[in-house]
Amino acid sequence: MKRIVLIEFICLFCGIQQMMGQTDSYMVKGKLSGMSEDIKIIVFDRQSGDSKFDTLKVENGEFVYSGKADQRQQLTFMRLSQKEQEVSRAKWKGKRGMILSGKFDLTFFVSPGAQIEIQGDQKDFPFVEVVSEDEFNQGMMELQHLNLKELKEINVLHDALNDAVLADDSVAKMNVFEQQNALRERISQRTTEWITSHPNREYAMWLYLNSGLTSKTAGELKQQYDRFSNEVQQSEAGKKLAELIRVRTALAPGAPAPDFTLKNIYTGEDIHLADYRGKYVLLDFWASWCVPCRKSHPHLIQINQKYKGENFVLLGIASDRKDEVIKKAAQEDKIDWPQMNIYEKRDQQKQLNEMYDISAIPTKILIDPEGKIVVKYVGDSAGLDRELEKIFKK
Repeated sequence: MKRIVLIEFICLFCGIQQMMGQTDSYMVKGKLSGMSEDIKIIVFDRQSGDSKFDTLKVENGEFVYSGKADQRQQLTFMRLSQKEQEVSRAKWKGKRGMILSGKFDLTFFVSPGAQIEIQGDQKDFPFVEVVSEDEFNQGMMELQHLNLKELKEINVLHDALNDAVLADDSVAKMNVFEQQNALRERISQRTTEWITSHPNREYAMWLYLNSGLTSKTAGELKQQYDRFSNEVQQSEAGKKLAELIRVRTALAPGAPAPDFTLKNIYTGEDIHLADYRGKYVLLDFWASWCVPCRKSHPHLIQINQKYKGENFVLLGIASDRKDEVIKKAAQEDKIDWPQMNIYEKRDQQKQLNEMYDISAIPTKILIDPEGKIVVKYVGDSAGLDRELEKIFKK
């Protein structure tokens, strides 16, 4: 009798364990109309630092993908057409420079136990419906509906952009970039309004952190933080914003500029920020692919020519993986001050984007002769001239 009870207990315990083990699983079911044999759905799944790609089996436009997640994470579906790829390869054969400037992949959220449905027409991908009980996915869909017109226009302009690249028409390329940026500005404004009107949504906090909206002072970030409910402030995203406020407060005007050492990509010699004590140092964070950064270079050339005879030095820190790319862009823009690579790794030293809280570029930081931060400009640096004129009286 005791043995039967023990067996029943073990079976019950095993059953509970099995059910508990299944709670971290999620399932995504999709149904897209207009699918053909040359169109594939690829999944990019990144979990615990590991990345994997899967090609889904699609029958009559239907597909299923399942996985495991110990917390909310992002999953990406990509649509690939063999015919479209062949046309693109033929078009770009022997040429380089194709630009990705739009929204082409569908990224959404999965979490333990989630049941998600993807619905729509494949020709509208990635602007299809994600049906889910997760408030992150629901918020994402709300914003997609609000911004759908602009998102589609950006994708149409992507083709025009690459036509300009193929034709080596820099004027047309810049024109398309400006049109896309105007559309993105509308999306950004609408996103900001949505965040403000949803103070009780954790997704609103997450979105604030991940939509390029945090290029503000510590005081402005604190004002936004205080608009969220206490529950949202205690969420994972809320804690990240609180930490960002702490870091940005430590980088306020008058605070010591974090010291660093990086290689001069031209000479191979080390550049130590501390070696420039006694001089005003202007750090220019930029990248070869950043149009506003490149547009700011003529202005920096003027500043450098005006003040290089004073106790002033200009240092560039580029967000490009390869030094040769930085050198090429610098040569094209006729900038001749020392350049460093932000991705260079040094033992016991954080990357400069973390050290200086670089969330957007161009960013310019002016440091005084005592090694303290004078001012930080993100994007527009129109006030830099006034600041330097005040310092150097010229």
